[in-house]
Amino acid sequence: MSGSYPIHVELSGLRLLVVGGGQVAERKVSGLLTAGGAPDLVAPALTPDLRRWVGEHDLAWAERRYRPGDAEGYRLVFATTDDPEVNRFVVRDAEAAGALVNAANLPGASSFRVPAVHRAGGIMVSCATHGAAPAFARRVRDRIAGVVTPGLGRAAERLAGVRGDVRRRWPEDESRRRAFWDELVTDAFLDAATEGRDEEVESMIERCLSRS
Repeated sequence: MSGSYPIHVELSGLRLLVVGGGQVAERKVSGLLTAGGAPDLVAPALTPDLRRWVGEHDLAWAERRYRPGDAEGYRLVFATTDDPEVNRFVVRDAEAAGALVNAANLPGASSFRVPAVHRAGGIMVSCATHGAAPAFARRVRDRIAGVVTPGLGRAAERLAGVRGDVRRRWPEDESRRRAFWDELVTDAFLDAATEGRDEEVESMIERCLSRS
């Protein structure tokens, strides 16, 4: 998938469909729920976890096989059955309905792919190999997790609040706002955040704010 464009999509309010009820569907639904989505499902049967999530999150479930036209009105569709021919049919049907489609084990047929993701507080890092080697992408993600620590995530969440303070102080002075961030976000700041030295991170923030 040369030339693919990485984006982060806000799922709240977006119509999502997962076709299939096995382990692959379970992984997709888990990721969608974590990201704030509420997918509908079409499958004759579901894993125990999927059944539980249907109840806990009030997800719509059509307890049957996929039918032509089921993808109408959806924006993202995930074809996750264990039958490649069914998945190919879902891809064609969903694309005809104007949806973007991710097909399990059919990277060449997908219009988008789901990367391996690591989340730490206010930071999300994704890694993809254009469908060539998902296991490799997961291992790279796990290596990244050693750098993008919970402390770094907490710092990102703290800086989200600082950003509002900075904008209120200099609403019309972009160069002054940029100078503040350049002064704050140094290697020393990143080291303190990565190592979870939250008090030191807070001290650096307050020191830069007090100089302003």
